[in-house]
Amino acid sequence: MLQRLYIKNFALIEEIAVEFSDHFNVLTGETGAGKSIVIDAVSLLLGGRAQAEFIRFGKDAALLEGVFYLPPEHSVFQLLTEFGISSEEQTIVLTREISAGGKNSQRVNGRTLTLTQYRQVGLLIVDIHGQHDHQALLQVEHHVGILDRFAGAEHLLLAHSVREYYKKWQAVKTELADLRRSEQERLQRVEFLKFQAGEIKQAKLRENEDEELKQEAAILANAEKIQAQMQKAYGCLFGGERGSSAYELVGQALGSLADIKKVDAKLAKLAEELEPSLYIIEEAAAVARDYLENIEFSPVKLEQIEKRLQQIKDLNKKYGATIGDILQYAQKAEEELAYWENSAALTEKLEAEVQAYWRQYEEKAAGLSAGRKEVASLLENRVKLELAELAMPNTKFSVRFTASEASAQGMEKVEFLISPNPGEPLLPVAKIASGGELSRIILAIKTIIADQDEIGTLIFDEIDSGIGGKAAQKLAEKLEKISISQQVICVTHAPLISAPADRHLLLEKEIIADRTQTSLRVLTTEERVNELVRMLGGEKPTEDLRKYARQILKL
Repeated sequence: MLQRLYIKNFALIEEIAVEFSDHFNVLTGETGAGKSIVIDAVSLLLGGRAQAEFIRFGKDAALLEGVFYLPPEHSVFQLLTEFGISSEEQTIVLTREISAGGKNSQRVNGRTLTLTQYRQVGLLIVDIHGQHDHQALLQVEHHVGILDRFAGAEHLLLAHSVREYYKKWQAVKTELADLRRSEQERLQRVEFLKFQAGEIKQAKLRENEDEELKQEAAILANAEKIQAQMQKAYGCLFGGERGSSAYELVGQALGSLADIKKVDAKLAKLAEELEPSLYIIEEAAAVARDYLENIEFSPVKLEQIEKRLQQIKDLNKKYGATIGDILQYAQKAEEELAYWENSAALTEKLEAEVQAYWRQYEEKAAGLSAGRKEVASLLENRVKLELAELAMPNTKFSVRFTASEASAQGMEKVEFLISPNPGEPLLPVAKIASGGELSRIILAIKTIIADQDEIGTLIFDEIDSGIGGKAAQKLAEKLEKISISQQVICVTHAPLISAPADRHLLLEKEIIADRTQTSLRVLTTEERVNELVRMLGGEKPTEDLRKYARQILKL
């Protein structure tokens, strides 16, 4: 349900924020006060078409925001999960902004969505009925869902079962179709996979082999330079001219200290600290000598390494940026190869599964179709009775079934037909021209399925058009009944419809600083009496009118 609505710089509205009752709300006001503007704002908030003309003159952008609270089991939360949006507190915040420059945006809980995704969310939480295009009943694909909900919980379980078997049947059919590619294509794929897997296998790659080869190639390419420098280093350490190497010099220093270290204890300590360096130099010289003995300057080997690196580079281009990626690609190729080589047995298995799922689907769909046709006449009669009470006594209402290809909803299409006036043919509900008639038809259906309907908020725009007296009273009673299980927001001119509302909102148009703007406020009890008197036609309120207003408000 819509808890809070915020509108800024939209048409005649500069800025308003309003909180709604969870049950029955009415919006009233003088003609031209802007009641339709509020409905336009909500329609746009829910994904309606954005137009720059909606932006208040002199402003760059209009902002709309609605805070909705829904039960945790509502299907909209599953949709939001698919869109990657979290909603832990059962609260959904819709935000729509339209700019004069055309850079519009729409967000759900702060997350930007495409307009198509955004509209999907709006359709699940609010129905607007009136002269607007945001009407689920005008979309034929929703009719079957209305009929199924009317049929009850057990029927809905059967409808769910049909959807699940259809999904399984379709999934296996798709897998089988992929498998049943032409034999030539299959053989080509097998040969291609064999070539790829064989090429990688023949290369005998090792993890990090390319890095090791690059290092070895760098050494071979610089072998002469390395050899010269290492020879020099060895000479400095151990093999230089007599008496000039580090080893000999340290030895001489130790020999000099040996003659005098007994004289001073400090010199003995110096000799002790210097002595290990002799061994360190000796070990370092040995390492240098071994390196010199094993260093190899081989253009042939360098060429072999460069060829190997080029081979790895070629494989990188085909199969992956690293050796790990190449080996992983080979594994996947082997797995797919095994799949295609075993396709004959798999084809037979999938064919059996397709037939089994189809039989189960067909059986469930036939039962679902029979159940729908059984309750269709009950729905027709209920709708006719409800419409008779809403000043449409001669209306004909019919549920038409048309055989169709198998789908998640069954094996037929369901469409509601209506004839509001005697002598007129039954036509699809979507072709009804009168917004008032359409709203009453919707109200009749909503009254019947209110307890099963998942839509949390129903908005009716001037549903009372063309009716009064007893019919208006019946209309008010139905709206009040629906508001027990669903939030109702109704724009009306009728006092009898306004009276039972839990919250009465008044729209007023005023001129402030030479600018016209619309304001919205919640009425107190006494202010409601005054508004009912105005709606009753009391330009000069009399005590009788005020008494009558208080009476219908009390009732």
